Amino acid sequence: MTSILTLCVSTHSSIPRSGLELLAAARSLSQQTDVGPVQMLFLGSGVRELAPALIHHGADQVLLVDHPGLEHPNDEVVLGIAEKVVRQFAPRVVLLSHDDLSGGHVGPRLAHRLKTGIVTDCTGFAVQDGHIRWLRPVYGGKAMAYMCVRGPVQIVTIRSRAFEPLPADPLRTGEVQEVPLAPEALSASVVVVERVETAEAEGGLSLDRAEIIVSGGRGMGSAEGFSILHELARVLGAAVGGSRPAADMGWVPHSHLVGQTGKIVAPKLYIAVGISGATQHMAGAGSSKTIVAINKDPDAPIFKLAHIGVIGEWEKIVPPLIQAFQEMRSR
Repeated sequence: MTSILTLCVSTHSSIPRSGLELLAAARSLSQQTDVGPVQMLFLGSGVRELAPALIHHGADQVLLVDHPGLEHPNDEVVLGIAEKVVRQFAPRVVLLSHDDLSGGHVGPRLAHRLKTGIVTDCTGFAVQDGHIRWLRPVYGGKAMAYMCVRGPVQIVTIRSRAFEPLPADPLRTGEVQEVPLAPEALSASVVVVERVETAEAEGGLSLDRAEIIVSGGRGMGSAEGFSILHELARVLGAAVGGSRPAADMGWVPHSHLVGQTGKIVAPKLYIAVGISGATQHMAGAGSSKTIVAINKDPDAPIFKLAHIGVIGEWEKIVPPLIQAFQEMRSR
């Protein structure tokens, strides 16, 4: 019997939103095809009690790998476990999150080992004559294309927030099967000698998980300008990002770069301040539900894609905006 296998890696003893999004995508695919049940390979340390919640959110079977050595798994370990499970259970489709770990390091190498095809950064799919066609942006987000995967198993990475998690159904039943982990499975050729927690990991908002993102570009003028954006982000409960010029000039860390060569995000609200809207940047932010652009150049390309555009100098717009939000919160 074939199946749809999803992969979820827990690093903080919780279920990442991306894992629930994969279940929603797999559930939708299962309903439109004869691929079979939805499985989830769930990796982590101390996550056994979370397995039933995955069933409530759409999994038919949870393949659980719970081990202390998986508290901070590296890509080589995750790749080895994923390959073993795929060979054992022979799913027809494998869905991965389009993130640094699963989509960036594990997915392509897994496809190579299995001698099969992979489609990355997908935002949807269509089923035609029994064949699955995967939808993804091309040409820097200027167009969309359907692609098909050739090979014994279809490996696909799904863009963040392309699917909404299904509501939990406490009455839904399924199977939790523990997958034994051999000691050698945790061995890797790369050894972590030190782990440094960044401010984001210590409690700040991740770009991948944030529902609101405030980004700045070259038009901010200096690093001091970004301090205002951070204040706006604190009021909104948002994450802070930046364009390539802002990152290259050191105004924002490269880990917060939004764009084709940085993070690909899809928050509910994306506020772009002093960003012209180059193709490379919008390839990373174009899937946002609502884009608000603030720029003094009325001909800036971003206004063609923004849902709300404000023309003017950010220094005269953002501070009053912060004050207005603060007043709304104090009511």
